[in-house]
Amino acid sequence: MSLERRIQIGFAIAVVIILGVGAAALRSTAATVESARWVAHTLEARAELEAAFAELIYAETAVRGYVITGDTTYLAPYDSAQARLGGLLAGLRALTSDNPAQLTRLDSLATLVSVRLERFHWTVETRRTGGPAAAARAVIGGRGKELMQLVRGLVAQIEDEEARLLAQRSAVLQTKARLARLAAWSGALVAVTLAVIAGALVSRELAGRLRAERTLGETQTRFRQVLASSTAVIYANTISGASFSPSWVSENVTRITGYGPEEPLRPTWWLDNLHPDDRARVLAEMSALLAKDQLTTEYRFRSKDGTYHWVHDESRLLRDAAGTPIEVVGSWVDITDHRQAEASLRASEERLRLLLGSVRDYAIYMLDPTGHVVSWNPGAEQIKGYRAEEIIGEHFSRFYLPEDVAAGRPEAALRAAAAEGRYEEENWRIRKDGSRIWADVVINAVRDDRGTLLGFAKVTRDLTERQRAEEALRASEDRFRILAVTANDAIISADSHGNITYFNPGAERIFGYRAAEVNGKPLTVLMPERFRDAHRAGIARYLATGEARVVGKTVELAGQKNNGAEFPLELSLASWQRGSEIAFTAIIRDVTERKRVDETLRRHTAQVEAANAELDAFAYSVSHDLRAPLRGIDGFSQALLEDYADRLDDAGKDYLTRVRSASQRMATLIDDLLNLSRVTRSEMHVGPLDLSALATGIAEDLQKRDPARRVEVAIAPGLHVSADPGLMRVVLQNLLENAWKFTGKRTAARIEVGSVPHDGRPAYFVKDNGAGFDMTYVGKLFGAFQRLHGAQEFDGTGIGLATVQRVIHRHGGRVWAEGAVGDGATFYFTL
Repeated sequence: MSLERRIQIGFAIAVVIILGVGAAALRSTAATVESARWVAHTLEARAELEAAFAELIYAETAVRGYVITGDTTYLAPYDSAQARLGGLLAGLRALTSDNPAQLTRLDSLATLVSVRLERFHWTVETRRTGGPAAAARAVIGGRGKELMQLVRGLVAQIEDEEARLLAQRSAVLQTKARLARLAAWSGALVAVTLAVIAGALVSRELAGRLRAERTLGETQTRFRQVLASSTAVIYANTISGASFSPSWVSENVTRITGYGPEEPLRPTWWLDNLHPDDRARVLAEMSALLAKDQLTTEYRFRSKDGTYHWVHDESRLLRDAAGTPIEVVGSWVDITDHRQAEASLRASEERLRLLLGSVRDYAIYMLDPTGHVVSWNPGAEQIKGYRAEEIIGEHFSRFYLPEDVAAGRPEAALRAAAAEGRYEEENWRIRKDGSRIWADVVINAVRDDRGTLLGFAKVTRDLTERQRAEEALRASEDRFRILAVTANDAIISADSHGNITYFNPGAERIFGYRAAEVNGKPLTVLMPERFRDAHRAGIARYLATGEARVVGKTVELAGQKNNGAEFPLELSLASWQRGSEIAFTAIIRDVTERKRVDETLRRHTAQVEAANAELDAFAYSVSHDLRAPLRGIDGFSQALLEDYADRLDDAGKDYLTRVRSASQRMATLIDDLLNLSRVTRSEMHVGPLDLSALATGIAEDLQKRDPARRVEVAIAPGLHVSADPGLMRVVLQNLLENAWKFTGKRTAARIEVGSVPHDGRPAYFVKDNGAGFDMTYVGKLFGAFQRLHGAQEFDGTGIGLATVQRVIHRHGGRVWAEGAVGDGATFYFTL
């Protein structure tokens, strides 16, 4: 074999060997580049995932901030999240397109994110349209926490998968790198003899490496940009035994915390800035990280400016193939605003609880979907009478009347509230003590965000007093209406402009108009022309100043009928408030007949006064012209008896005695008639009067005039009246003199003066145990010249009791008598 052939063969063998080594090196280099690309791919996927989750957290924080404050500027992160989340999830889908399991998780994550965004949108709209109370109920009753737990769970699964892939691909990368180095050394040995060919092969391989490194650098640059724009700080700590050393932290730590990029890499930086009150707790939780390979915690961390911020920290533990912990990677997000929002929400809920606890005028309580009481405020205890421990768990139908329960009204109310969202009524309800209240009841259905019925909110207000007032008002209005319809007088109402608003049948009869003809017209149509200007001026003055010249008084004016005829009327006018305006009501009486009667009475009075004047003249004549002859007869008869007694026989003396007795009786009768006339016509002077003292004085005078008699007189003390003293002396004088006279034949005579109740007022009496009288003739007792006893038994003219009756009648009272023959008499009178 020639040298040339051997060179060719050797060259061929060398070429084959070099080709083999080169092929092996090429495959190792390609595998290394591919592994590096997958490592970068995994890191980019994790960055996209962290960014998407951070956007969702920002959106949730923004929505909660808006719900609490109502400030739309809080919604900027939410709007940004809506715009970016779709792109981020699409990027994740592209980055994990080679992993079906990850794609399935991403589908679930996309669905949850979509549901969460829809829930955020619904919450924002609820706050915008229903106010903070509605939004608060929506947040409290919603599934936000459950959805976020599901999202966190899926994110954790995806991150775990990417971490697993990162660890796996990092290990593969290291293996491929070792193989590449071996191939390179092998190729270098061959390249000694074939420098040109080996150099070419190495140059090609180096060119491939440069391309891979350039690709890896571009990927890392994109990753750093993503991290720089994220609100989540990404970090990595190397584990050495039991200690953690910071090895890497994302650049956005400077923007978020204010610290320079080198400061977080100091070994004690994190521990130095951890809040002292949280340090022991967080360090104790590290055992959970080592045990479960993951840890989620929250703590306060000090920023560069010295302020503490709450952060949410989630970390994962990476292990090598032997299971030894080698690195901790994680992220934390500033949740200070979220914490403050939660605190504000708790404070708001506490204020609501205190508010409900302080409400006493409303019964506010919750029912479960079946109508059983689950909460009870103090107002409900006050209105219903049940304590919370007595009523919680009981069915609310016990507040209904038995007949309403039998008719199914409680269940019907719940069905209506569930169907319509709200049910309201006013009706009777029963308290614990069995008493009834008139209640205004409102029932609202309470549902979660899926529309599931959670129960009912029930508010009850006690309107019993208002109901009673309304019933009393209706009864009053009915009475007024009946009175107005049946009244003979005209009852007319007008508004503040003087226009007629009510015209009763009495007014129709008096004025000749139908109500429909005058309603809405001015009152001036009912009055003569000469009064109209004064009427308008009077209304204007009263409305402007409150000066009342006719309002609140009764005056006599003239009215004008439908036919134009004038007539006299009596007007009583009152004003009253109707809302913000003043209205007037007048009661008008046609006094035409009364005027005619008054005129007739005036004429009669004049005639009576003329007759009284004539009677006075006659009384004077009687007193003057009749007394003189009677005195002459009596005097001459006495002279005959004294001067000519020796010339007269017994019969003559008897005749003269009878003449004298008759003339004296005639004089007494004239005196009694004159007294009766004076009693009827004399002017009265009514004032306080002590009847007991007056009767005592008269009785003492009677005893002095007849000291030989022994009469027991009993006069009750304290008989005080309002009467004319002179006329009451006449009454008691006549009654006591009669009692004295008619007890004259009694050896144990007794006279009593006192009072007894009669028809709600006192009746005064004079009682004796004398001769009495027959009740058959009681009607004759008070007639003039009427006597029930003969003159031979008891003297008198029959004028005394007639005088008593006229005096009592002048005092507005009445007088009557009771008696029995031989058993005394009692005379009663009232004033």
